[in-house]
Amino acid sequence: MNLLEKLNDKQREAASQIDGSILILAGAGSGKTRTITYRIAHMIENVGISPYSILAVTFTNKAAKEMRERVEDLVGDIAKACTISTFHSFGMRLLRMYASEVGYNPNFTIYDTDDQKRIVKAILKGQNISFNGVKLTERDIVSIISKIKEEIKTLDEYSVMNKQIIEVYDKYNRALLESNAMDFSDILLNTYKLLQKPEILEKVQNKYKYIMIDEYQDTNNLQYKIIDLIARKSSNLCVVGDENQSIYGFRGANILNILNFETNYNNAKIVKLEENYRSTTTILDAANELIKNNKSSKDKKLWTQNGKGDLIKVLACDNGRDEVSRIIEFIRENHQNGVPYRDMTILYRTNAQSRIFEEGLLRYNIPHKVFGGISFYSRAEIKDIIAYLSIIVNPQDELNLQRIINVPKRKVGEKGIEKIIAYARENDLNLLEALSHIKEISGLTSTGKEKLLEMYDIIKELKDLSYTETASYIVQTLIDKINYIDYINENYDDAEARIENIDEFKNSILELENVVGELRLNEYLENVSLVSATDDLEEKSDYVKLMTIHNSKGLEFPIVFLVGFENEIFPGTRAMLDEKEMEEERRLCYVALTRAEKKLYLSHATIRFVYGQDRLSTPSVFLKEIPEKLLDIEIKKGRLYFADDYSDEINTYGNNKKFEKKRTEINTKNTIKLDENTKKVIDNLGFKVGDKVRHKKFGLGVIKSIDAKKIYVQYVDGVKEMAIILADKLLTKFE
Repeated sequence: MNLLEKLNDKQREAASQIDGSILILAGAGSGKTRTITYRIAHMIENVGISPYSILAVTFTNKAAKEMRERVEDLVGDIAKACTISTFHSFGMRLLRMYASEVGYNPNFTIYDTDDQKRIVKAILKGQNISFNGVKLTERDIVSIISKIKEEIKTLDEYSVMNKQIIEVYDKYNRALLESNAMDFSDILLNTYKLLQKPEILEKVQNKYKYIMIDEYQDTNNLQYKIIDLIARKSSNLCVVGDENQSIYGFRGANILNILNFETNYNNAKIVKLEENYRSTTTILDAANELIKNNKSSKDKKLWTQNGKGDLIKVLACDNGRDEVSRIIEFIRENHQNGVPYRDMTILYRTNAQSRIFEEGLLRYNIPHKVFGGISFYSRAEIKDIIAYLSIIVNPQDELNLQRIINVPKRKVGEKGIEKIIAYARENDLNLLEALSHIKEISGLTSTGKEKLLEMYDIIKELKDLSYTETASYIVQTLIDKINYIDYINENYDDAEARIENIDEFKNSILELENVVGELRLNEYLENVSLVSATDDLEEKSDYVKLMTIHNSKGLEFPIVFLVGFENEIFPGTRAMLDEKEMEEERRLCYVALTRAEKKLYLSHATIRFVYGQDRLSTPSVFLKEIPEKLLDIEIKKGRLYFADDYSDEINTYGNNKKFEKKRTEINTKNTIKLDENTKKVIDNLGFKVGDKVRHKKFGLGVIKSIDAKKIYVQYVDGVKEMAIILADKLLTKFE
């Protein structure tokens, strides 16, 4: 059978090119995976190439598994003879066979990041290393070591670095070798070293005469070198990728590998897959116009037969909370029109942005799930802080105390904790009280006792402060006193993202305080229990998805909401100062736009609450790169949309406080004079303007006005109204 009959003309052209160097430029949604698998099947079934001579390499185990299964579906079990794997799996296979050639035994161990940091810590022995005046953490040094290996540079080429780093690098590698262990970068580096040995290279080249590389735009220098060596003899190298979807430069991916393919491989054939099967013409036109602004983009234009479709809806929102409300409004509208929740996805630039949307979806009982990450209030750093706060309010909370007794690390092991618990039980004390008697407990190190006593003093001090100070003050003081940011920096590879989450957590408290005034810690904890109790939600298959744009790559969704579409968020501040980073941000935006199949929403806010204060924001520069004819701009009355900034709006309302005062005046000026019967009803309820109240769904708020039939309450989400007769059922007064 001729398998290629099932492909379109360009896919067929790509799959039928077997010999020589071939670059398949596969645009988003153009059937890349289908083309690759049919090409392999065609080589085996129609051309008669031995599957043993085929090597197909991709980046994830999931992608390799999917490719393998698809080829097997097309040609049967014979496909199992192909080598279809990730770069690391392929390298591991070679290294197990030839480990002795690079100084290892075949049963070598693979060390993960935690193992790497432990080795670096042992080498440093408390010694501090700085680079350009900045103290380097163990994580920083591990990252530098990996970069040196992946860039295949000698230590001489890193002579500009601190000599201490070079010494650590040398000692680190010796420690690995002595332990018969490799890190993940070593797998590739040692594979490259193996292939530099002529006899081994010849064996590999004789076996693999046809090489295919998927997601070629994501290859780093080391991966490029490995493939180049293997393909050099047969010259049968087929690479598939899209330079416009190269979004992993921060991980070492080198976009020049795909941009310079024709230069690196003479007489290379290029086939462009430009027909998109996913999106509407409007969405593709927007993506095409956007990416034209990148200098490092090949001449490729996506098109589709799917029809024009809806215009891209742009939501210009007042602030972050307004943005959430508007997004939820459209989610509910789409759902009421028969769209399942599972067809709707919220995309954002960073994980920290998910918090405000999770809270909003939870309040409106909209099922949702965070993909490629953890829901905001379930993230370890947030749970750590909330655990501390819970203990400050409730010293008898032993579960949370056990969680943070070693956060940050206090050199107390499991047995030590058991001794403290036993002492507490014997002396009829709660666990926190037991810490005040820590010197009387045997079996603990003096350092451990000292650190636990210090923790007790901090909690006691904050307990006293919690009666007079605001929740935001307590949280910031706690973070400072336990040196939590240093702990994050020293112990997590994704420290920057975790610190962003902590900043967002602090913002959430300050936002609430801006609405209800002074907020005590116990009040905050009661409120946060509403938005963090996601464990009680029934597990459903129909839910709105939330994920970062990076995690969405390779996926597609009928309806996409791209939120936070404003400068300093997307693109980020650093990218706006660097042309190379800006181009990668634009590629990331291209990826985001091309995830949408039918509908695409872009939202941005005029005022963004950042680092505890309101900041004026402007629409993303990327928005101006999309032709206005493709956009349906939904603007609230009085908003000046495509102005370079919002100066007119600010001049109208003055500073943010005046702006909020103006809004309050608008909300309250139509208050109706109450008749005597209504006054009696309200008096019986005990509510008056200015009261701090709690709603079962919306959390803490303040009564802004009362008229003959309704009570108006200001929440973080905005002003909500309710019938007076329902107030006693839905509202609880905070004294």
